[in-house]
Amino acid sequence: MVDGEQFRAVLGQFATGVTVVTLPGDPPHGITVSAFASLSVDPPLVLVSLDHDTDAHRRLADGDDDGFAVNILARGQRHLGEFFAGMTDDGDPFAEASDAPATGAPVFEDDLAYVDCTLYDSFQAGDHTVYVGHVEAAELFNPDAEPLTYHRGEWGTTAASADDA
Repeated sequence: MVDGEQFRAVLGQFATGVTVVTLPGDPPHGITVSAFASLSVDPPLVLVSLDHDTDAHRRLADGDDDGFAVNILARGQRHLGEFFAGMTDDGDPFAEASDAPATGAPVFEDDLAYVDCTLYDSFQAGDHTVYVGHVEAAELFNPDAEPLTYHRGEWGTTAASADDA
């Protein structure tokens, strides 16, 4: 059996994009998520995986929120990735956000893009729940910007080293 430390080390070799999943409630909420993927084009579906120990999971599981936005972060948004990962508490990122059209979840104008989703389905998988979102709206904000990535425990981008992100 693979232990947790070895499992994390192996999966850390996979470079991922960085997203912030936001929930519209009062107050709004956000969480940094690398477990995000497209699932279907027809109908348009995406998935996010949330740890059972997070407020985002609780809010969706309890029905406090019935939708979410996935903010796909650009290179210059590392501060958002860190804030919503609980690595810093500097400022109020929601002050610079607008509301997504379908759910009202916060979106950030400096994102590469976002998808706004209503909750379509969910299922438990180990210590996480996979939430499937039906994409109600999507927009490219900055398609020419470099994406923010995460690889081997470091922030980076496809065009520069982690130190430049």
